[in-house]
Amino acid sequence: MSGTERHSTDRSAPSGETRVASPAVLIVIDLARGAVSLRQPDEFTRFSVAVEGEGDLARVVGQSGLGRLAADDEHVVVDPVALRALAGPAADEAWDGRFLEMCAYAAGKGWVEPDGGVLAHIEPSQARG
Repeated sequence: MSGTERHSTDRSAPSGETRVASPAVLIVIDLARGAVSLRQPDEFTRFSVAVEGEGDLARVVGQSGLGRLAADDEHVVVDPVALRALAGPAADEAWDGRFLEMCAYAAGKGWVEPDGGVLAHIEPSQARG
């Protein structure tokens, strides 16, 4: 990027797919397809969710196994086991170490739920308002 980070999407992606252009986004939830994907699995400095399309966010999060929508509707409570599964082959021993460091940092800030779920901020989007 040009030094000015923006939280946006690139709608000119091939085959009509919307691509998240922000390096801050880690988890992408496509409501229309009911799909969850992990972008930038090695990015541990910003833990957030981007929502694409229209649909029921709480339902998609729950059905995907990712976790649950927090009561404040501004965070997704992410199950660490689900996140590791989304990381796929990137989740090696080094990844595990960095992930544990991120979780320890989050716990120190109060961003880990009693059940171990980690709060991920939902990035603002034009569609969500």
